[in-house]
Amino acid sequence: MPTTGERTRSKRWILRWKGHARKWLLQIKRSNLQWRTAQERGTRKSFIHKGSFHEAVAPVLAVAQCFCLMPVLGIGGSSVRSLHFTRKSWRFWYSCLYLCSTTLDLMFSIRKVSHGGLDVRSVEPIVFHVSILIASWHFLHLANLWPGLMRHWAAVEKRLPRYGSYMERSHPVRRIRLVAFLLLSLSLMEHLLSIIAVVYYDFCPRRRDPVESYLRGTSLHLFEVFAYSNWLGWLGKLQNVLLTFGWSYMDIFLMIIGMGLSEMLARLNRSLKRHVRHPMPEEYWTWSRTLYRSIVELIREVDDAISGIMLISFGSNLYFICLQLLKSINTMPSSAHAVYFYFSLCFLLSRSSMVLLLVSTINDRAREPLQLLRLIPSEAYHQPEVTRFAAELASDQVALTGAKFFNVTRRLFLAMAGTVATYELVLIQFHEDKKSWTCSVETFD
Repeated sequence: MPTTGERTRSKRWILRWKGHARKWLLQIKRSNLQWRTAQERGTRKSFIHKGSFHEAVAPVLAVAQCFCLMPVLGIGGSSVRSLHFTRKSWRFWYSCLYLCSTTLDLMFSIRKVSHGGLDVRSVEPIVFHVSILIASWHFLHLANLWPGLMRHWAAVEKRLPRYGSYMERSHPVRRIRLVAFLLLSLSLMEHLLSIIAVVYYDFCPRRRDPVESYLRGTSLHLFEVFAYSNWLGWLGKLQNVLLTFGWSYMDIFLMIIGMGLSEMLARLNRSLKRHVRHPMPEEYWTWSRTLYRSIVELIREVDDAISGIMLISFGSNLYFICLQLLKSINTMPSSAHAVYFYFSLCFLLSRSSMVLLLVSTINDRAREPLQLLRLIPSEAYHQPEVTRFAAELASDQVALTGAKFFNVTRRLFLAMAGTVATYELVLIQFHEDKKSWTCSVETFD
């Protein structure tokens, strides 16, 4: 017979699990309600853009969650009030599982590299894995900050001058989505070209099965430890896909942040252009100065949240540009490899340039008001608020940074180009034409 204490513990255990079950059922009901709402027939109101950054970035964040990044809940809501982050969601544990698998993959890559010679080419998988792993940790931390950050963003947006027309209001939303999905499509094309190149040129002719040959090549670091199996090969391929798209998404995310912040400054600048040549009351200049200060404070808050991702993006892009330019000297084993390689190189150069130029637009837009204030009529220029506004504009350095090590401005473009040229000249001195696609007897026989 069970004792009184055992019966009490059993009842507590049952009540505890009943509470967990109620929470799970409530979450399932909410998910079903959201799904049914999404399936309802759209009205005219459903297709009108509000012009908010939250609305523009929602589909891009949904794509990120498909690749285990940014586990934020409520991204499809009509307002930022629906955003929240919780460690009890499956998105959070999905991201944690991805971080664990990336860490294991990194360990196997380090083991493979440590058995060979170390040079600028052999450490490529380590640099790739480490950059994605650190960026994924930053995205997980950013997901926790995202609801508060978007509420601050929405509060500043409400103070901005209104758009003049529906087309003007919908333009930033469409521009952000166009850039994001165009680059995601090009990233998918690059990955498909890499598959075609390997399948077209069977780099290990001793293997009769081309699928096995391909999976062995993409997960070579795994099969140096474990015996070959198809399921492990496909898991390695899935990990490779997640890493590849995560790397591209890192740059895409920085681009859309740059476009969103620069658009806020552009709206303020358009208001100044309309009124700067006319005598305006001091209240207008007080409103313009405080609005500018609010945007600058938002930019600095965003910079605190994403500056680590910025540093990883610029550092990894710089390394891979140098490496790809060095590889371009090598002889390609087939025309398919040449098409893939030069498409990949052009895509990398274009993507890196777009990140720098779109993010540096924030600095360009922040300097425009100072030029506009010089057009104020002389009788209005000596107002105290105008003088204070001009002093703030002259002293501020408004730009996103790479972990506070550098400011992302247009000058950085020439600095990076000079760095690439310098390192490339050094690397060429020690370069040897090596085969990038090999089939070792120890691994495949």
